[in-house]
Amino acid sequence: MNLLFTLLAWLLPLPLIIGIAWYFTRQHENGLKSTTELLGKKWLSIFSTLLFIGTWLIPWGPIIPLLVVMVALQSIEFEDGSNKHRIIFASLGVVGILLGGFIPSTVPHAPESWGEPLLTENPNAAFYPESEQHVWILTEPDLAAVSVTTARTPWALNPIGGETAIKLLIATTGADKDRLHASIEALNKKSSVNINSDLFELVDIDSESTHHYKRGDIDREMSVTRQQIVMDINLPLITLKADVLTVFEVGWGGEATMLTVIRPGLDDSHDVWAEDVVIEWLESHG
Repeated sequence: MNLLFTLLAWLLPLPLIIGIAWYFTRQHENGLKSTTELLGKKWLSIFSTLLFIGTWLIPWGPIIPLLVVMVALQSIEFEDGSNKHRIIFASLGVVGILLGGFIPSTVPHAPESWGEPLLTENPNAAFYPESEQHVWILTEPDLAAVSVTTARTPWALNPIGGETAIKLLIATTGADKDRLHASIEALNKKSSVNINSDLFELVDIDSESTHHYKRGDIDREMSVTRQQIVMDINLPLITLKADVLTVFEVGWGGEATMLTVIRPGLDDSHDVWAEDVVIEWLESHG
């Protein structure tokens, strides 16, 4: 169903394409021209092939390859069709892809043992693409705020290179700090360490970009990032901090899922990879 919704979003510009085609041909004596007449059969074949390959096989999806190739094809003379109509068609194709970002994301899943989420929305989430976040507070094996966020990845329906793409998007837009606000607020209610959700600093930890989770039926190499929340309270030699682990999962259909575990503390005695939490979450959805 998730894949079907995304495919339907890609088709949304078709009525607009038809309307624009009618506008440019409404005075033609034979009425509306065919798509191949407007665009050229060879150009349309190249565009369709690139769109198909980009959707299913190219890392990060077809948008960048489409734009590059469309620019390159401007210097080639085709036997039929016009560049004006080709530019319009290609532009609307890209718009159609991006519209997939407005499709509501799926409800975040979690093990039944976590109970009902403490929070089911993130007011700090970006307007685009669509996302949904649920937050839980766990007390075993360590006190932790755990959030599961589902977010649209409208630029690609395939998961190839998806983790790298979503990490880059988060890093360049600053969405990582916004994503943690709700979890920090929930954690403050259950912890003696008070972290200001508006003034904290998020520092990357030099670590592996993947971790192998293996226990029972679970045997998965997951894309991860490790960070640290730091809050200077202006006292000598004392800095409040919390460890942040985010596990990324990107599947077919244009959606990514991020599991984030925030654990407060002034020592590194806990499992930095949050094996118990992550494996339980992986087991809950196979």
